[in-house]
Amino acid sequence: MGLFRDWQRMTRANKEYLEKQGRPSSYVGQLADIPNRMREAADNTELGLRMARHLELTNGSGLPAIAVVMAAQQVGSYAGMSPVLRVQARVERADGTEAYVVTCDQVVAGMHLGRFQPEARLAVMVDPADPLDFAVDWIRTGQLGPPPPGSVPGPGAPGARRTTQE
Repeated sequence: MGLFRDWQRMTRANKEYLEKQGRPSSYVGQLADIPNRMREAADNTELGLRMARHLELTNGSGLPAIAVVMAAQQVGSYAGMSPVLRVQARVERADGTEAYVVTCDQVVAGMHLGRFQPEARLAVMVDPADPLDFAVDWIRTGQLGPPPPGSVPGPGAPGARRTTQE
């Protein structure tokens, strides 16, 4: 009898989980929801491929540039725990190509969200095959100068680093 009780408890827990996610919990509802789940999986796969390409760009296959953020907003998707931002930026390439405006989606770690403020300058690597896509090079971005106000916690704030005075 313990097996059936465990089965019933697992079924109830799964139903509660699905309802909290806003998804159908009935068998027929779950069948009808399959196309939505497939579309979500395809979106996540595309996002994963884009992230792999961005890793290649920052590891040397991209063209160096500066992106000046014009606007950024969260699109509602996440890659793991990192939100996806739709970023509109003016790209100024180092090879002398005329500056242009681009809108693309970027997976951004929570600690870097404050850097996506209007007029913030980010060091990026532009995809030579698709100049409308870029990857943020966080190491070079840190070397551009002081971060925008509010993007780094002040002294004593959670996440602040202790400074040593000599």
